[in-house]
Amino acid sequence: MKFITYTFIILFSLLSFTACEKDGDKIYLKSLEGNELIASTQEIVLSSAQSQEIVLSFAWTEQTLTSSVPDAGAAVSVSTYLEAALTEDFSGTISRTETSSLSKAFTGAELNTIAVNLGAQVGTASTLYFRLASAAGTNIPAAYSNVIRIQVTPYEIDMHTGIVVESDNSNQVIGDTDMTLYSPDADGVYKGFVSIPYGWYHIFLKEANGNLWGTAGDEGAFHLTNDATNNRQNMWFPENDGCYYVIVNTISTEWSALHISTLSVEGLGSSPISLTFDKENKCWVGTFNAEQTGNTTVTLSGNGEQWNVSTGTNSGAGISTPIYFRSNGENIELSDAQTPEEITVSIPQTGTCTVTVSLDDPQKPASISITAGGSSLPTVYPDQLEVVHYNDDGSEVTMTTLTLIDREKGIYSGQYTGDNYNFQIIDQTNQKWYGCDPNDNSKLSTAGDKWNLWFDGGNTVNVTITVNLSELTWQYSNADEYPTSMSMYIFDKNNWTLGEKVLDLEKKSEGIYQGIFEGIYNYDFKFVDNNSVTYGTNWSEENTSGFQLSKDSSAGTLWLEGYSWSEETVLKLQIIVDLTTMTWSFEPIN
Repeated sequence: MKFITYTFIILFSLLSFTACEKDGDKIYLKSLEGNELIASTQEIVLSSAQSQEIVLSFAWTEQTLTSSVPDAGAAVSVSTYLEAALTEDFSGTISRTETSSLSKAFTGAELNTIAVNLGAQVGTASTLYFRLASAAGTNIPAAYSNVIRIQVTPYEIDMHTGIVVESDNSNQVIGDTDMTLYSPDADGVYKGFVSIPYGWYHIFLKEANGNLWGTAGDEGAFHLTNDATNNRQNMWFPENDGCYYVIVNTISTEWSALHISTLSVEGLGSSPISLTFDKENKCWVGTFNAEQTGNTTVTLSGNGEQWNVSTGTNSGAGISTPIYFRSNGENIELSDAQTPEEITVSIPQTGTCTVTVSLDDPQKPASISITAGGSSLPTVYPDQLEVVHYNDDGSEVTMTTLTLIDREKGIYSGQYTGDNYNFQIIDQTNQKWYGCDPNDNSKLSTAGDKWNLWFDGGNTVNVTITVNLSELTWQYSNADEYPTSMSMYIFDKNNWTLGEKVLDLEKKSEGIYQGIFEGIYNYDFKFVDNNSVTYGTNWSEENTSGFQLSKDSSAGTLWLEGYSWSEETVLKLQIIVDLTTMTWSFEPIN
């Protein structure tokens, strides 16, 4: 009886399925048909002078994927590629360029790269065949357009120079910089000095053949890949800005960055001459009083930190490295030696002179020169200030270190917890000791009659200290208390400077602030409280979106994860800063 019952159920199910199939209509996707492809020209003789010019454009008719039932629609995406080959039947090597529009334009450099990579002979006209391929899925045969024949004469690609390309936090290319690296043997190993405008600077390296090198994201910092499908991310520098010597080795797929933090010249006087790095002109500069003229020998050395695959880019991980230069003909270069080597220079006059170490041309070695007269050195605020208490016996107690948060105005911030000492603020770079005006504890002074600075209150304190060297003022606030207000400011990473305020956040409860941002997003930013303390973030593998906040004034800038910079799109977001957890967040408002 059970067998009969089960058989009846199965038969009933099959009959029901058959009835449904007859009652309804099957829906079929109709195959794609080939587009009609047209080109702007039939013959091109390429040269390096056309590398950035549009030399060839394609356009094609729109293609729609339809179904057998007109009202059903077809929610299937179509992938479109412009293909190129040296054979008319596309049986050999094929170059594929994905596109989502109804046209595609190539610069001279792009077309030249395609031709050379396909095997076209340099200086000789070759026929390149182009067609459009469209497919509605990986298992569905592509539909092809008509084939267009174009005579292309490529030029030899100069692989000596690699262009440094700036990137944003979302790994999108912003554009070429004025920085390049040089490969003397055109062997894929690029080297050179670069001037990095701010910490955590993001780049790619673009070769003349079109390869774009970035970080192999699955392997980590300083590992390279040119494969966009291999989780390619931008390359990023450590937190320090300034002068770096960079080596990008595309053969070993690694790169390294040697940060030169200090540089000085010995042999031009009784004491070494400390040089200042001029980021805009990419040179180190210092002035001195010459007591003789003519040729003399000097040494050029300094200190730095080496960053590579073994260090990563976490704060403090750089390997302390002595820097030495040596002669190379009439020029100078970095030395592998562990001691200074003599370099011959010529002093033009007695009196005030300027010594300059130029690093501005990657195709040439560095140079050192001395010119008559002084130099208009840029105002340089040190990266840090020391807060020091002096005991009665002259010994020192370093209380804390203040870090630069606004390079243009010379604003510093830091926290101190401990005994309530009197103290001075010391600028070791410029050899200045700041106390206060005898009549005003908030006014800084280096005069001989200055007083020590002090905190009001009991025997111990927990304070946030803020110093403004451009205005020669300082202030402090109780670090145990949450700030009364919070604002969002544009932050100029190139000059490490606060810009325009874009939003005031409302205090919702102790340590929690909220506001509505509505506008165009095309800048980096930081949060700033009423005590001038800035809040940024330190990127790490655990903080890839930058939502963890840091009061460290050297912390990197913030960004809106998932949004690219735009001059047109207006965003409306709710922004929340939570100092109780030292995090921030945002949500779109519809």
